[in-house]
Amino acid sequence: MCSYGPMPLRMKSPASLFAGIVAVAALALSGCAADTSSSDAGTPREVQAGDSAAAAEIVSVGAVSPASGALSGGTAVTIAGAGFEGASSVAAVAFGTEPAASFEVVDDATISAVTPASFNFVVGAVSVTVTLADGSQQTSAADAFGYEILTPVDSQMSYAFTYWSDYNLAEWGEFPDNDCGNFVNQTMLARGWTQNADWYSDYATTGDYNYSWIRGNPMDDYYASRDDTTRYEFTDRSQLKIGDVVMIDWDPQNDNGVDHTQVISKITHNADGSISIAMVGHTLDSTYRDLDTAVTVEKPGGTAHFYSIA
Repeated sequence: MCSYGPMPLRMKSPASLFAGIVAVAALALSGCAADTSSSDAGTPREVQAGDSAAAAEIVSVGAVSPASGALSGGTAVTIAGAGFEGASSVAAVAFGTEPAASFEVVDDATISAVTPASFNFVVGAVSVTVTLADGSQQTSAADAFGYEILTPVDSQMSYAFTYWSDYNLAEWGEFPDNDCGNFVNQTMLARGWTQNADWYSDYATTGDYNYSWIRGNPMDDYYASRDDTTRYEFTDRSQLKIGDVVMIDWDPQNDNGVDHTQVISKITHNADGSISIAMVGHTLDSTYRDLDTAVTVEKPGGTAHFYSIA
């Protein structure tokens, strides 16, 4: 508290009186004059602090349980946090850069979600981001969820994204201008299939192989003969999953069968109800090649069928 002693009594000129009034006013506006213990003076500061704290706690994203899951996605998780049922609804949930396969707000502190595949099927940890309808976002710690190789499909896709452009020549060699089947079958070995007398390649070491390894129609016949495959047609996309095999016929009017093959790397359920298929493969080296663009823009008039792998 500031204190002022007694002042000697003397007459002042009008100018001096005016200067004194200004000086007292200045003191009243200074930190010393504002430093009061009265409850009235403290109340505005407390209200402002409370409002700021409330604003900062609109949404928060905490732990994810379980904290790790399959590289190819499909892990059901619970996301803890706060404010999920606030004034602005939850519009999206993402793991790293990829949107959740699905999510549901359970209550104000809980979201249940199904993980997407890791982008480019990279092993490692990612953050989880919750986006509200008003466009604001909250992100968890950088290592909230870890992607691991846990399933045969994880192994297949990790292999595919390792060698889609940097060919595994030492083990498998390359069939010039026609390496698509060679690559797809390599990914199936990574998934757990084993070579046999009807389906094999020793091309890189002895030059030996059979046609079911590299040519479309014999490969198509071999896949159809297996007990662990199911054939689906071009419109049966709701039955497909990552790791399934695409058999493409660029010119069905010629009735010459399969011309190209790739592996499904992504399935997107669009807002209009359609389903988009992306593919990884060789010959036209690609990781997320769009099937519909391939058969309408790149090769107009093409079609395809699929083998879903058990």
